[in-house]
Amino acid sequence: ALELPWVLLGARYGMDEVAQTFLFFTALLWLLAALFGVGYLAKDNKRWRYSIYFLLAMTGNLGLIVAQDMGSFYTWYALMSFASYGLVVHNGDEEARTAARVYIILVMIGEVLLFAGLAMLFIASNSLALDPAADPLAAALIFASFGVKAGVVLLHVWLPLAHPAAPIPASAVLSGAMIKAGVLGWLRFLNPVGALGEWGGFLIGVGLVTAFYGALIGVTQRNAKTVLAYSSISQIGLITVACGAWLLTGRTDQAALTAVLLYVMHHGLAKGALFLGVGFAGVNRAAVAALLLPALALAGFPLTSGAVAKAALKAATATLPDGWPALLNGLLPLAAVGTTLLMARFLWLMATTAPQAKRPPKVMWGAWLALLVGVASVLFVWPSAGSAVRDAFKPDSLWVATWPVLVGALAAAVAPWVARSIPWSPLPAGDALVLYAAAAVRLSQALRVAQNSIEGSERRLVAAFSMWRRQVAAADLAASWELRLRSNWLLVGGALLGLTLALLWMVGAAIG
Repeated sequence: ALELPWVLLGARYGMDEVAQTFLFFTALLWLLAALFGVGYLAKDNKRWRYSIYFLLAMTGNLGLIVAQDMGSFYTWYALMSFASYGLVVHNGDEEARTAARVYIILVMIGEVLLFAGLAMLFIASNSLALDPAADPLAAALIFASFGVKAGVVLLHVWLPLAHPAAPIPASAVLSGAMIKAGVLGWLRFLNPVGALGEWGGFLIGVGLVTAFYGALIGVTQRNAKTVLAYSSISQIGLITVACGAWLLTGRTDQAALTAVLLYVMHHGLAKGALFLGVGFAGVNRAAVAALLLPALALAGFPLTSGAVAKAALKAATATLPDGWPALLNGLLPLAAVGTTLLMARFLWLMATTAPQAKRPPKVMWGAWLALLVGVASVLFVWPSAGSAVRDAFKPDSLWVATWPVLVGALAAAVAPWVARSIPWSPLPAGDALVLYAAAAVRLSQALRVAQNSIEGSERRLVAAFSMWRRQVAAADLAASWELRLRSNWLLVGGALLGLTLALLWMVGAAIG
């Protein structure tokens, strides 16, 4: 632990089991992505600018993991989020600028929600410690803010735009490391509110919808990095289910926390390896074959890190109350079928990429192969994974891990013939963003109509007010003259007498 009372409002840093796990795979992924980037961006004249943003985002990501107070956590989280804008917009083309605009808008929304939620926590506890939220509104704000970063359904729209637009090593850390900061935020700040399981059940439901939604939209995409982005959304759904199981048990179940930690490590390393593998598309067919390892791991195939993570998740959900185990035992294997379809789509796009003459530098190969070794080995030697590894090798677990992959592979083989007979077109990357944009246009039109109506009412009001002012002015003039006449009664009386005599003279003259 490290205490720095002179920093901010008093900074505290430390390492617990959560920080150890997140720091290990996050630092490893940033290191290997940085080495990969040395070769990948060797001829890019903007590589120094990229390096500055890369290092700032990495610093923020590593800092928030070891932060043990709200001020430090928020500072490093903001640094990571805003510096990542430079990674998304790096290429400078229209695709990158559009993705960066969407990304920074959602970042701003997420930062405001997070600040409001943390402010409510501080007001309630008068402390900057990383205490879980006990207020429902604060918990909702915190869930939504970190949900934007993690990419849960309806808040996910930046991922399918940002991942394809960013350079490959940046995409690897965006998907493998930075979206996990949202999961870490949930672990640090969420707490069951009211009845036990209120938030746990909610997270499980959101996670299941996210898992199936990401797979359904992802299989229709035609860009390999976009498919991987939707795969990240789907996998975050499964991690959200694990977080829900942890909350459903009142944060006291070590098996559920272990499942969350093993899943984020497995996905971070496997997804990083898949993104770095895109750098060899069309260059080396052996590289495409090597991608089978992380692809099968994501699908949960036996003897892979994915099988260990899924065994840990199954153990975490086995003791849940109210029929949750039966529901999850039926749905989680179907989610694995969806993941297999996504990986089959990705591998097909990689295999059909046009051949290229360029040869990747050795540093790119070295970084990628090191990450593949990590995918193949880390979870099997990680201290807290012992029971999950043993469960993954049980005969019934082997079959449960195998049949979804077989079904998914069969469905992938049949899919081209089905697609030819059914007219369809893929949803654009960002999918729900189209609906949001249409809603924004409708809202803008409604506001314009309301503005015109208000302006018309204002014009009518101004005209009525002007007429009223003229009437008031005339009344004021008459009243002032009446007051003047009252104050000069002798003059007024003489004038009236004179007018009366003149009128009588005119009448007499007319008669005579």
